[in-house]
Amino acid sequence: MRPDINHSQSIKTSLLYNERKLSQKQAECILAANFLKDVDKLSYDDKLHRFKRRMELNDDVSTSYHISLNFDPSDNLSHKELQDIARLYMKELGFERQPYLVYKHNDAGHPHLHIVTTHVQSNGDPIDMYKIGENQSEKARQYIEQKYNLATSEKKKLRHTQTQKIEGIQMIIYGEKSTARAVSDVVQFVTEKYNYTSLEELNAVLRLYNVEAYRGREDSKLYQNHGLLYRVLDEHGRYIGVPLKASFFDFKPTLTNLEKKFVLNLSQRERQTKRLTATVMWVLVDQNTTLKQVQDKLARDRIYMYYRLDSDKKITDLTYIDFETKSVFNSSSLDEHCSIQAIQQVIEREQTLRLQQTLEEKLEHTQRHRLRHYL
Repeated sequence: MRPDINHSQSIKTSLLYNERKLSQKQAECILAANFLKDVDKLSYDDKLHRFKRRMELNDDVSTSYHISLNFDPSDNLSHKELQDIARLYMKELGFERQPYLVYKHNDAGHPHLHIVTTHVQSNGDPIDMYKIGENQSEKARQYIEQKYNLATSEKKKLRHTQTQKIEGIQMIIYGEKSTARAVSDVVQFVTEKYNYTSLEELNAVLRLYNVEAYRGREDSKLYQNHGLLYRVLDEHGRYIGVPLKASFFDFKPTLTNLEKKFVLNLSQRERQTKRLTATVMWVLVDQNTTLKQVQDKLARDRIYMYYRLDSDKKITDLTYIDFETKSVFNSSSLDEHCSIQAIQQVIEREQTLRLQQTLEEKLEHTQRHRLRHYL
C-alpha cells in the first residue's frame, strides 16, 4: 500500500474532483465518516456544507487534505476490506473523529482510494500535520500491510526484477554486442508491445533504449520515398554507428506498416487515456507541487513524463509514457489537464516562489546588516 498525503487550497476543489469521477461512473463514495447522514443519502451540498462548517471554527485555516491510498493490482480487496482499511488508516493518523469521505476510483490499472478531509477539530484546534507522512502514515502503512497481507515494496521490487528478466530488453550501449541484434530486439519489443499513434510517440519510447526511428530531412530521398532508418544513440543522445534500414528486419517495422498501427492503436486507447488523464489530474490537485514532485508522483504510477524546454524555460514538447498500460501520449492528443500549459503553470509557480524566497532572504540579510550597524 502506498499512501500519498496532499494539502489542497480549497476543500471544494478536492470534493469536485471526486464528485466529477462519481458522475462519470469512474468512482463511488464508499464511506462518509462523522457525517449526519448515511453515505447514500448525502448530496454534494451536504458534503460541502459539513466541511465548511467544520473549517469555519478556525479562521486561520484554509487548506484541506486530499489523501490517496494506492494498492498493488495483486491485492484482491473486497468492498468491506477497503472501508475497514480506510477507517484504520485514518484512526492511526489521528483523524478518527474528523469528517472524511472515502472514494473508490476505478479509472486506473490498480485499486486506489481517495480521501477528502479537514484537520480542523471540533474545538477549532488544527491537528498537528508536521511530518505526519514520515511518522503516523508510515507506521499505519506497515501495520495495515501486515494485517491485511498486502503487497509490500519488497515484493513489488522482486516481481519487477522478475518481469525485467522475462522481457529481457536492455538499453543499448554501442559496442557491447552486435548492433543489429540489439536494435532488432528493442524495435520489435517496442513496436509490438506499446500503443503509439505517431512516429513522435514511438520515438519517445525508443529513445529510452538509445534508439531512434529517423525519416530524414524533408528534401531527402529517404523522406520522399517514404523510407525509415533506425539509428543508435549514445549517452548524450547523439547518433553513433551505421543506421539500419527498416526493411532490414524480418518483422518489417517500415513506415508504411507503422502507419497502419497508428490507425489501429488510435481506436484502442480510450481506456488508457482515461487512466493517464485521471492520474495527471490527481497529481496537479496540489497547487504547491513542484515539477520534480509531479515527475516523482507520476513515476509511482509508472508514468514517465518527458519534456523539452527552450532557452526561456518554456516547454516545447511534452510526452507521457505509461509503462503500466504500455501506452504513449503526446500532450497534443490529450485534454487541457495534461497539456503543455498545465505543466508550464507548475514551472512558473515554482519560479515565482523561488524569486519570492530570494527577495525575502535578501530583505532579511539587509535588515540584519542594519541591526548590526545600530548595535
